[in-house]
Amino acid sequence: MHTKHYSRTIFTISIAAYLVLDHVGLTKAASEVSNYDFWPSNILGKRAMQLVRDHLSRRQERKKSRSSKQICYDMVGCFPIPRSSYSPLMKSPQSPDTVDTKFLVMTRQNRSDLILIKYGDRHVSMANSNFKPELPTKIIIHGFKGSGHDKVAKLLGNALLDLEDANVIFVDWEKGAAGPGYALAAANTQLIGRQLAILITDMVALNGDPARIHMIGFSLGAHVAGFAGKALKLLDIRVGRITGLDPASPLFRQMLSASLLSLSADDAAFVDVVHTDGARIWSEGFGLFNPIGDVDYFPNGGLDQPGCEQVRGSVIVSRFEGTMNSSVVCNHLRALQFFLESLKAVSDPDACQFTAFPCHTGWSMFQRGECFPTNCTDSNCVTMGFAASQSKLRGPLYLTTRDSSPFCGRQLKASVLLSPKTPKLRGYLQISLEDGDNTANFKLRTKHMDYISGGLLAEGLSVATYEKSVQKHLNIELSFQSLAYQTENEKYGLNSNIDVVVDKISIFDTEGNVWSNCTENSNLIHVDGTTIYAQTYSLSLFANC
Repeated sequence: MHTKHYSRTIFTISIAAYLVLDHVGLTKAASEVSNYDFWPSNILGKRAMQLVRDHLSRRQERKKSRSSKQICYDMVGCFPIPRSSYSPLMKSPQSPDTVDTKFLVMTRQNRSDLILIKYGDRHVSMANSNFKPELPTKIIIHGFKGSGHDKVAKLLGNALLDLEDANVIFVDWEKGAAGPGYALAAANTQLIGRQLAILITDMVALNGDPARIHMIGFSLGAHVAGFAGKALKLLDIRVGRITGLDPASPLFRQMLSASLLSLSADDAAFVDVVHTDGARIWSEGFGLFNPIGDVDYFPNGGLDQPGCEQVRGSVIVSRFEGTMNSSVVCNHLRALQFFLESLKAVSDPDACQFTAFPCHTGWSMFQRGECFPTNCTDSNCVTMGFAASQSKLRGPLYLTTRDSSPFCGRQLKASVLLSPKTPKLRGYLQISLEDGDNTANFKLRTKHMDYISGGLLAEGLSVATYEKSVQKHLNIELSFQSLAYQTENEKYGLNSNIDVVVDKISIFDTEGNVWSNCTENSNLIHVDGTTIYAQTYSLSLFANC
């Protein structure tokens, strides 16, 4: 009875006070609240005074937010409210309660039963979990439409724990990543980044070493890591590494003043980025095309990945409406698949490594083989993926991959020297290499693009299945596809008897091996009923030409 009377009295006094505040207004109410004569002198009155002061403080914060074009949330701070007429696609982050971010801890002691920890609870939940501050910490952050419980996230966490004893933390912002549209999910990356930053300060307070923290973010998750790094930088905390797996492009391209800040090299001591679905123009792909990290890897040029159906037309709709299918996101997901595969190779010295190398003249020259290292060393080649932190190189790096798992393979460069007897012909050369049950295809390029002529060197790249042992012989088919029929005034057309004469064929790998066929004046043979000329050859390892 006494408790009910106490609560009812506070409630009655509080309601009366709220009515007074609404009547006199916020400004006058603020001064009245400070005047203790306004309140009864007993304990009930003081309790009611505190309730009203808390209520008034929240109202003042909301009013301040409206007047300064900001929206503010407890602990994480304020965010700008975009003007809809100025930037209709830009949004403000949702509230922490709506997003409902969860941080889940996995260790070698609890691989299946993840432990929930919270930020800002004075480290209580973290201290009561399996989190060990003396161990390295890996933080995995999913992207748009993702979840911390995704199968690939669990695969990644377990693979990391197979390599070393560590804390693995999944950032589960599923509700914030769901949208309903992409623009809202993109805006939420700012909020999630600050929440993560607070969690990391809790780790540091428990004597965790920020230099041993590695954030791994896919798509929008890469920018979450970036925002966390930016917030920590204001507190003079710098995490050791951020890996951005195809960081999302829409609304992060820095081409408009209203763009969100993307992940950058300043957000951690070392930032490595893998680009697999780059968008040179905003409608092309899901990922950023320009370098943004200390090291940026561009497998297959960072654009169209082998084995993926190229469906650019549907990308615009799927990005902003939130519709997804495997064809649309195939290129985008490759970054995650490459990184996961790289983890399995770290502990196996005989496994294939994603070897990457610089090409200062860009991807087009890389495709022609001009930057291909025929003998990799630590000074001209590095590894993409988990081992990237050991890289001595900086800037954009390139490599080629296979079209299916395992994606890592033996990278090859083919070179064909045309005899002076070959006239100028419109078309292109191609090599098909027997690769077990598969075929590795090279599209060869000359300096004249779609023309060949005598004395020119045609070169191209491909990837074969990786085997530690090196084959003594390679069987190939070299073909020429004539494009003469596309031009009316071309001399040569269908079934024409033209001469494509070859003097030397060589294939190089990155380990110093070279296979060659040195038969001079070898003619390609016309394939009846087509505009193709072809010939098969056997190439020998270290042939004496």
